[in-house]
Amino acid sequence: MGGKWILEESVRRRRVYFGMMAGWVALTLTLTSIPNPEFGPSFPGADKVAHFGFYAVAGFLCSLWRREIGKEPVAAVLYVALFVSVLGAVDEIQQQWIPGRSMEFLDWLADFAGGSSGALAAVVAAAWIPFLLTPKNQLAPRPLSD
Repeated sequence: MGGKWILEESVRRRRVYFGMMAGWVALTLTLTSIPNPEFGPSFPGADKVAHFGFYAVAGFLCSLWRREIGKEPVAAVLYVALFVSVLGAVDEIQQQWIPGRSMEFLDWLADFAGGSSGALAAVVAAAWIPFLLTPKNQLAPRPLSD
C-alpha cells in the first residue's frame, strides 16, 4: 500500500508542477504580448529584471516538474536551460509584431539567465526542503566524509 501511495503522490505532484508551470508560462506570454505597455517600474534595466524574474519562476517550476518525473538534477537543469532558451526566443520573436514591443537579444539573455537560475534554485531548494519532491525522487543523503 505504501508504494502505491508514493506513486499516486508523485503523479499528483507532477501534474501540479506541470500545471503551475504551464499557467505561469501562459501568464508570462500574455503579459509580453500586451501592446504599448505602461505599467511597472521605470528604472534603467527594469525590463531585464522582469524578464529574469518571470523566467526564473518558470525555470523553478519546470525543474521541479522534471525532477518529479524522475530526472536527475543535472538532466532537469539542462532540460530547463534548453526549454527557456527556446521559449525566450519564441517570446522575443513574436514581440517584433506587437506595437510598442521589440525583439531584443538582451531580453532573451535575461530570459535564459533567469530560467537557468530558477532551475538551479529548485535543485538547491529540493535538497534543503525535501517535501518539495516525493520521497522516491529525492536524492539520497550523502555522508559528510568518506
